[in-house]
Amino acid sequence: MSLSLALPHGGPRLVANARVDAIPSGSEVETDGSRLLNASADDVLSLATDARVKEAANAAVKRFGVELSRSSTLVAQLESRLAAKLKADSAALVDSLATVLRALEQADARRFVDVRLSRRLGTTGTVFASPEQLASQLAQPGSDQRVVLVDGVRVYEGDLAPLPRLIEIAQRNHVPIVVLDAMGPGPLGATGMGVLEHFELAGQVDLSVSTLGPGTVAIAGVRAVVESFLPFLPSRVGTGSTAAIARRLELIDTEPHRRARCLDLAQSLQEALRVRAFDTGPSVTPIVPIWLGDEGLTDIWLRQLAELGVFCRGLLDGPRSRLLLSVPATSTEAQLSQLVDALEKIEKTLGAPPPLDADAPRTVTIARPGSFAIATPCHPRWLPAMPESPGNAAPVNDGRSVRERIFDTVETLTWRIASGQSGQLRSLPGAERLRTLLDRARPRSK
Repeated sequence: MSLSLALPHGGPRLVANARVDAIPSGSEVETDGSRLLNASADDVLSLATDARVKEAANAAVKRFGVELSRSSTLVAQLESRLAAKLKADSAALVDSLATVLRALEQADARRFVDVRLSRRLGTTGTVFASPEQLASQLAQPGSDQRVVLVDGVRVYEGDLAPLPRLIEIAQRNHVPIVVLDAMGPGPLGATGMGVLEHFELAGQVDLSVSTLGPGTVAIAGVRAVVESFLPFLPSRVGTGSTAAIARRLELIDTEPHRRARCLDLAQSLQEALRVRAFDTGPSVTPIVPIWLGDEGLTDIWLRQLAELGVFCRGLLDGPRSRLLLSVPATSTEAQLSQLVDALEKIEKTLGAPPPLDADAPRTVTIARPGSFAIATPCHPRWLPAMPESPGNAAPVNDGRSVRERIFDTVETLTWRIASGQSGQLRSLPGAERLRTLLDRARPRSK
């Protein structure tokens, strides 16, 4: 059975096909005493399980206790190092992204929010789905207290926001811009410092928010902006997490092969899936989605992956449902083959999902240093769905014909009945036959 987490404001649901009790190594997870291949890693560099990182955390706890004052030397040194690496005036540790969003709420600023970020976090504000929409919205008269909030790494698609263009628009309109980086520090950028470094834009935004690990983020930017957040920050931070983050930064610096290996695995996985006509969308990062197009079908794929020894997450979002893969750097070629073989086996059992476009590239461009990659050409169905706020009522063309829309609506309802959690529904006469007919009748992209 998959475990579900509902996203804010009735949005899509992020689900996992197993409960993770422990992560004995970056490439495996433990659940109920058994081990599964980790195909949806949060820590794609596999540093959270590195013995040197755990030793640094343990040593700090033994010396300082479990909590540190924000004014302690250990915290000050880490924040200073983060500021230098991110080319910012100042940096501060924050307990959660929610704290940052709460501070923005209390600033009473009119916000212009990336539509995909709004969908992921349930943030309020006027949403935009393209640089052109943002430019149009900023050109309209309004309050001077405005801020642009952008998701640098689209964690449900694996592509990057067009930050060079967005930052240029914000600066031209004299509007502050805040960039959230869900993968930094990590595999992106010349030294692993994230999406802004990837585009050679480090230090050119008012505020960046980087994920450092579970429950901890770093804000970095203009000193006055960072200091304005201080009243919202807790007075103490975790000793172990602070020491672990410091050690992780050192290893990201001294072991660039981890970043290279992570990106190599992402490219190998992308190309193996695309050769088999799986639609991996616009991804150029270690986040590799697979479009399935139905919630019930996605749940079935997740359960079958668990039965085949693979831990995986998925996004249940109606006709936009998908699997979310991310292979850690410590994975072996044999483990990568195990994952691809499992997906192929399920495809043969359930039938092929909506296929990759016939003219789509089989070799993808990965966001390596110097590439400035943003997205891989993909089917229009990957375009963000609008509206995300009452202020955006315009319909969006997602690339489907009227026939496909009608079919998808009927199919979604039928799949939920045929694949429901209720044993009575699953045992209805003809349920398996119904699923087979739906697979055969599913419209195929030309």
